[in-house]
Amino acid sequence: MIIKYSAIVLVLSFFLAGCEKKVWDEHYNDQPETVDQDIWEVIQAKEDLSLFAGYIKEFRYDTLFNGDDPYTLFIPTNDAFSRLLDTGTVTRSIMDYHISLHFIQSRNVTGKRKIQTLGEKFALFEKTGNGIYLDDIGLEFESPLYRNGKYFTMDEVAVPKPNLYEFFAINNPVFRDYVDSKDSIILDRELSRPLGFDEHGNTIYDSVLIVYNSFEEEFFPVSEEFRSKTATIVFPLAEDYNLALDEMAQTLGSNFQDHTDIPIKWQNEILIPHLLEHGVFENMVEEYEFLLLPGKDTLKMKNILGDSVVIEYEPVDKELCSNGYTYNYADFGVPDTLFTGSYRHEGEWLLQERGFNTFAWREEVSVISDVTFPTLRELVPSASNDSILNVSFSAGYSGAFSVEFNIETLFPRKYLMVVRTHMYVGGIYDIYVNDELVMTMDYYDYVRDREIWWSVHEGRYLPEGGFNKFDCWVENKLDYGETKIRFEYKEPGLVSNNGLVIDYIDFLPFDE
Repeated sequence: MIIKYSAIVLVLSFFLAGCEKKVWDEHYNDQPETVDQDIWEVIQAKEDLSLFAGYIKEFRYDTLFNGDDPYTLFIPTNDAFSRLLDTGTVTRSIMDYHISLHFIQSRNVTGKRKIQTLGEKFALFEKTGNGIYLDDIGLEFESPLYRNGKYFTMDEVAVPKPNLYEFFAINNPVFRDYVDSKDSIILDRELSRPLGFDEHGNTIYDSVLIVYNSFEEEFFPVSEEFRSKTATIVFPLAEDYNLALDEMAQTLGSNFQDHTDIPIKWQNEILIPHLLEHGVFENMVEEYEFLLLPGKDTLKMKNILGDSVVIEYEPVDKELCSNGYTYNYADFGVPDTLFTGSYRHEGEWLLQERGFNTFAWREEVSVISDVTFPTLRELVPSASNDSILNVSFSAGYSGAFSVEFNIETLFPRKYLMVVRTHMYVGGIYDIYVNDELVMTMDYYDYVRDREIWWSVHEGRYLPEGGFNKFDCWVENKLDYGETKIRFEYKEPGLVSNNGLVIDYIDFLPFDE
């Protein structure tokens, strides 16, 4: 019995070995008849591809086939070229876009793959259950393998896609200008050669300078192209963007008539960063990914910075670029909260950290004082941003002290300016806005008025865990831009400690 079974196993082993050898022989030795044919000779023999062959000769690309390098050609038919010639011309860049230095077998592709073309532009090759596509153009025929490549035919001429930067340079230059504004020249320490030291001990370099763009570093390199790195940008096109600014100008009234009156400074500092935060995503995001799921009230997505943002718009008009997708807004409007809402300036923003628990005034803050007092960003859980600006004077100090700084994002209108400070640290201060005296803060008024401060508008302020508030009207804001604020110390007050504490300054728009 053992001998019988052994014989059967032996026969099966020979049979399987024979089958395996046949498979490998077919794989390595059974080649299609076309493998010895030259792809350029084959194309020239195709009547319906004669225009493509003619442009290959015209641009002297026929020399590409003199070597052994394989190419993949995406060949528009004669009809496709004829339709293009009705409205445009065939250029070298168009021909470059239909030639790839890489050998592409559709059976080895699943989904989408970016391929580099002869002109170094990237095209999108896609295989789905419905067919094969190059930049969403159907590929009608896939040739067998030839000695130096293969080809696909298509019934439309593919035009090289712009990258994201090039797309917006044409369709909304505001975006392009914003990206350009983030350019800076920096020293490349790796390429620069140290020469020695200056009198202060700083290294002197034989400098090699490079352009560094903070937008492309933080968000996405929109002017570059990659094989596997893409982004999706939802940003309004120029016409929709300007119409929205026109509506904003009408809402503001006064000196604002249309989009040309909306300051570029405000757009660059407020509006565009808001749009980028809510509209730049990693990879190529499809339309269905922006749809609100049944039973959900809001749609949240993770932006390219890794932050979760609420999507409150409908992306439309998807455009394929060489390094991602762009979408327009279905109905773009500037959010009212960006220009009609209140603005809060935190007191600690006037300081910069110089070391562990060591702070100094920012360079743009002007301080006049007879004595240098230490400044502190004090952590207070009940404060607006969990911290306050705190400057403590020596006991009984009656010398000069003033702090002047600018707030740069206020539109011209009437504001109620509210200062939240501390009821146990202070003195008597005059507060100026654009060099006009608008308020005198006397901390001891709280004691006189039984710890109540009456607002100039209506109601009253009660202490909030040691914090109190003062307010005044600001009506001399005539232009957008810097609003100069100055706190000027007059004399000591009847409080526990004299100094300056600012939790925050609120500017509340007031429409009469």
